[in-house]
Amino acid sequence: MVHRYIEKAGMQDHVTMHHRPALEVIPTLPAPFDLVFIDADKQNYPNYFDSVIGRMRPGGLIIADNVLWSGDVLWPVKEHDEQTCALVEYAERVHTGPRVAPVVVLLRDCLMLARIK
Repeated sequence: MVHRYIEKAGMQDHVTMHHRPALEVIPTLPAPFDLVFIDADKQNYPNYFDSVIGRMRPGGLIIADNVLWSGDVLWPVKEHDEQTCALVEYAERVHTGPRVAPVVVLLRDCLMLARIK
């Protein structure tokens, strides 16, 4: 389905699709990255962060979608499911990471931007 939108935008010569798990693909991509957008399986958000942080250009952005998770990340940890726990862990990594400056954008279910220092 996404192919249709890529073609409609005239970007088929500029977009390369990878049909494998992202954690397998990321190490094979040429670095450094200027922008990474994470919107995938929530359980792996911390792993995606770990796999790209060392490959980012200073001033680059890592953007993660759905980090508010319908407000579930705000409840006590004992009530969290696996996805929510992973999003909380992701937020903690971004907020405590010495290489990033975090910004939360309250748009829909929230975006978290991590600017590489």
